[in-house]
Amino acid sequence: MATTSVLVGWLPDEAGRDSVAWAARAAATARAAESVVRVRCCTVLPRTWPFPTSNAADADYRRWVRERGDESVRAAHDTLTEFLDPGELDEPAAFHVDNPAESAGLIGAAATHHTDLVVLGSTDGPPGRFTSGSTSDALLHSSRVPLALAPRGYAERRGPFRRLACAYTGTEESEDAVDTAAVLADRWGIPLHLVAFAPRRTTTFPPLGGYGAEDLVTAQWAEQATALLRAAATRVAESHPTLAPTCAVGVGGGWEDVLRSVDLGDDDVLVLGSSRPGPVARVFLGSTASKIVRHSPVPVIVVPRGSRLGSARPAHSSKETP
Repeated sequence: MATTSVLVGWLPDEAGRDSVAWAARAAATARAAESVVRVRCCTVLPRTWPFPTSNAADADYRRWVRERGDESVRAAHDTLTEFLDPGELDEPAAFHVDNPAESAGLIGAAATHHTDLVVLGSTDGPPGRFTSGSTSDALLHSSRVPLALAPRGYAERRGPFRRLACAYTGTEESEDAVDTAAVLADRWGIPLHLVAFAPRRTTTFPPLGGYGAEDLVTAQWAEQATALLRAAATRVAESHPTLAPTCAVGVGGGWEDVLRSVDLGDDDVLVLGSSRPGPVARVFLGSTASKIVRHSPVPVIVVPRGSRLGSARPAHSSKETP
């Protein structure tokens, strides 16, 4: 049985609940396909001075940090049991680590527990959108594990996902994203929808290329993107015979219009590859991906180059044993 390991970056706040809700939807999707998602929560505490002293204030601070960690673990357990079945909780289901940087603590925990996906919530920004904070921004530029970004207010969403959409441009980074999306779609028994985006540039004045030049460039790119998507869909279907990817090119005057034009629904998840400047096996979120994340009406998974999921064998041909 194929198992996907999910680590939630947990704090006892609304963003933490949003993250657990995303993980619960992934688990419900897998459950319907007789697959498994197992979830655990990790809280990162500030690292205290490593050398014990007899100073009373130092001891009080250590005690306070430990108590906050224990409280966070208890709150995580309560939220996990609210959203997930007992068999979908990993062992340990909730724990805390100490590190000077929350992002570094989560990266270390993900490596220790062989995590497939790290889930992060949004503490700011408008409802239904993900707005990056200091920790998520650091992870979006350093994580070796795919990051699932839960929009603000996502705790209200329940039930399985309907479809995985994946942005594809023919680059190595988008190949990794497609491979990861295909593995997840195959494991979770849901359709894969390959998309490309062609935001129309604003007409310059005077229009040096003539009126309508931007429309012509956009149309030509859309035609090329359609051919790329169809080739990628063929490759995915050969590697994952259970999948029959659909394709769409989004065109519009801005990123919100472009994303709306590919018909992303409330029960969809959008998968993106990291951009060129990032080192191998790390996420590096470039300007285009940042705009997509900021305007996406659905949760986004950002995949680093060299993702372990991207190199996994199709679930239909090599299933893990319990």
